[in-house]
Parts: sequence; structure tokens; C-alpha cells
Amino acid sequence: MRRGVRGSVVTLVLAVALGLGRMAGAADYPAREIELIVSFPAGGPADTSARIIGPRLAALLGQPVVVVNKPGGGGAVGADYVAKAKPDGYTVYAATNSPLTISPHLTKSLPYKTSDFAPLGAYAVDLGVITTRAGGPARTLEEFVEYARKNPGKLSYGSAGFGTVSFFTMELFKLAYGLDLTHVPFQGTGPVKNAMLGGHVTVATSGFGSLSPLIRSGDLVALVTTAPARVKEFPAVPTMAEKGHSEASLNIWMGLYVPVKTPRPVQDALARALATAARDPAVAGALEKAGMHADYKDAAETQRLLDAESSTVGKVVERLGLQKQ
Repeated sequence: MRRGVRGSVVTLVLAVALGLGRMAGAADYPAREIELIVSFPAGGPADTSARIIGPRLAALLGQPVVVVNKPGGGGAVGADYVAKAKPDGYTVYAATNSPLTISPHLTKSLPYKTSDFAPLGAYAVDLGVITTRAGGPARTLEEFVEYARKNPGKLSYGSAGFGTVSFFTMELFKLAYGLDLTHVPFQGTGPVKNAMLGGHVTVATSGFGSLSPLIRSGDLVALVTTAPARVKEFPAVPTMAEKGHSEASLNIWMGLYVPVKTPRPVQDALARALATAARDPAVAGALEKAGMHADYKDAAETQRLLDAESSTVGKVVERLGLQKQ
């Protein structure tokens, strides 16, 4: 009996100690550098927005926040890295929507599940634009569609990878206008821009944040935007919605996530910092200057957005007849 009581006491003491340890760890958070994982290369909206909000998060949290790029697999490499990271709040996923709402419907063997992540919130949106190289066969949407229809299978489009927003947007564009374009995947928006400028692909899409400098310089021609309304900086560029294709109006939005088993107090600390940073006029101004827009949503709103977009994507994938690869 005495041995049983002693064993119970030891078990209770260990349980209390472990609980206090977790509480102390959460109370001391953060105590060191935080990694902000971007699953695409430098030069794209995920990377640019992370580098804008990172310094403000660092100031609020009192520890360095370092952006680390882990590209590959249409965002799967970086997503998997975070999903399998220690859930202690020191590895945060700075994600676009595609690895969480599109890739699961198009990739056979993803190494992660969307349920592996807990959202902290969304903070920015990059409105999409479909572009072609200046000096090419088209200067307007109508000219491009006419030329593509006369040259089926001879033109190509570049994307940031299979299953990304850019891939999905171009597949919707093809469906809307009945075009036969060959897909050429890359590992992010930066390489796609270089391929377009070099004439290696005919057309591509990304956000205005990535492509607007090249549109302003005259190197690229904006054919159409996936924004819900015309973008004030480029009022002559029509929208897919006004052309009768509102279902093709998919945009890139950015959020922060942590491994799902991250302690709630740590999630809350990060979420509070994100809410403050995302509402900072300096952050909003920097995003605007980069061609993006501040668009804060809390964790619950972000989860609803994920669920709704994933449902929509699933239905469109079925309608398009796209097969998992």
C-alpha cells in the first residue's frame, strides 16, 4: 500500500513539474531567434511580404525574426519542414494559400496535411495579373486570345510550380477562353519572371507585387487581372470578372501558421504580434509600395477562408478534370 501511495505521489509530482515546465516555457516565450519559413524563392509575394512584416514582428516580440527560404515542390518542401518542426513557436510558416488550399487537391503524396498547421492569421493579399512579354504577338487580352487560338499547342505558360495559385489561375484562364497552352513549371515566381523576360514562356501570372515593376518599365504587358475590381495603379487593365469569368478570380494571400501542437499561449503571443504588425501603417505602406495590400484576418477568419477556398478549389479541379500528380 505504502509503495502504491509513493508511486502515485511521484507520478503526481512529475505531472505537475511537466505542466509547470510548459507554463514557464510559454511565459518565457520568445527567448531566442524565430525562423519565418517561406516555401518559395526570393522575389515572390510570400518572400517579399514576409520580409516586410518580419522586422515589425521582431520589434514586438523582442527577438530576431529571420526569413528562411525553403523552396521546392510547389511549396511542399517548406510546408513539410514546418509541419515536422518542434512545436515550440520558433518555426513559423509564412505561407501563401496554394500549399494549403490547392496542392492537397492536385498532389498525390503530399508529405504533410493541412491539419498539421494552426493558423495565426492572414495579413496581406497580392492581386493577380496575367502578363506577356513586351514585343510579343499581343498587347491586349483580345489580341492574345486570338493569337493563342490560331496557334494551339505552340504557346506556353510559366508557373511557380504545379499546384500553386499561378498554375491554377492559368488553368482557369485556359478553360475560360478555350486555349491550348503548355505548362512549364518553375520553383517560384522569380524564375518565372526571368523565363518570361528571356522569351522562354509566352505568358505567366503572379501578383502585382512581383510583376508591377516590370509592367511599369514596359518589359511586360498586363493582359488581365484576377482582382475583384480594376486596380487603381493600372486602371486600363480589365478584370476576369468583368469579362464574364468571375470563377477565374483567384488571388494570392499570405498568412502565418505554426505546427498544430504548438502550445496555446505561444500561439496567442504570436497571433497578438501579427495582429498589431498587420495593422501598422508602416507595414501597410510597405506592402502597398511592393504592389500588395494589407488585409488582416484573425486565426478563426483565416481558418474559414482556408476551408472555403479549399472547397471551391476542389469543385473546380473536378470540373476541369485535373488529375493528381
